[in-house]
Amino acid sequence: MFKYHLLALLLGTVLDAIFGRIYSIWNPFDTIKEYVRFLDRALLGDEIILIEDSKQRQLGLWLVFLVIAPVLAVVLFFNMLFYEISIFTGVIFEAFATYLCLEGHYLFYGGRAVMSEYYGSGFVAMKRMAEKFTSSDSKADTAEALTKETITYIASGATDLVLNPFLIAFFFGPVGAFLYRCLHIIESRVGIFSNGCSKENRYMLFGYYPAKLIYLIGYIPNRINGALTVFAAKYTFGDFNGKNAQYIHLRDRFKAVSAYAGALGITLKNGHIGDEDNITSPKALRTATNLLRNTCMIYQLILVILLLIF
Repeated sequence: MFKYHLLALLLGTVLDAIFGRIYSIWNPFDTIKEYVRFLDRALLGDEIILIEDSKQRQLGLWLVFLVIAPVLAVVLFFNMLFYEISIFTGVIFEAFATYLCLEGHYLFYGGRAVMSEYYGSGFVAMKRMAEKFTSSDSKADTAEALTKETITYIASGATDLVLNPFLIAFFFGPVGAFLYRCLHIIESRVGIFSNGCSKENRYMLFGYYPAKLIYLIGYIPNRINGALTVFAAKYTFGDFNGKNAQYIHLRDRFKAVSAYAGALGITLKNGHIGDEDNITSPKALRTATNLLRNTCMIYQLILVILLLIF
């Protein structure tokens, strides 16, 4: 069974690399996002000043449970069902479920599109594309600042939307990958920053447990993926500074972002990570996406080696 699991995981990564997200078909994570948005309003309401602090934290736990429980039940049921029908249908389902959890294709080509807009149509078009790509408004007023914002998004997404789901899927199958992506969706909406400040005062207490859960679950995968990104920067082809990637990652150690900052010789995350060794031009987006692609290919190579062994 382990060999079939490896094969399904490999097929899932190949599907993501070739097709990426197909917007003409239903994606369960869009529904989950809407469900989280609904529960946010239903549980917390508008007048949070009327809710006790301890109650707000409890409601945050309820949010996690009300999202995780049905997703766990549905994905586990169908995974068991399809494997019960036949090994072939089980592998196909697991591969498709894994594919849904990965966003590598989107990050790679999205980053390239932002760079192309700058050289094709200028800064205004680049900013419009970057805001569409990251689904957020940007305050950057120069191409350099906007490039750093976009690379930070790619580097964070490489951890949260590609490498961590992949690694968790390796150990816990599509069920684990789905649950991780659900927790990430919850944390992205209501979670607090690691320094204790909230994205909005509304979520200071309500988002406490979602943020803690995603931190605990991602603690080991974050470190593995950061180390693998450093390995890719040192030993794969591309305009990377491998030694600096290792130095900056060991010093700053933030997901894979610190490895990207070191590999490119720039500062990321609003100047909090890395050193400004190079002038940041939009061409750095090509280097960042190449590092993402190379890291994913290392994972695929590991899967192929394991398939040959087993």
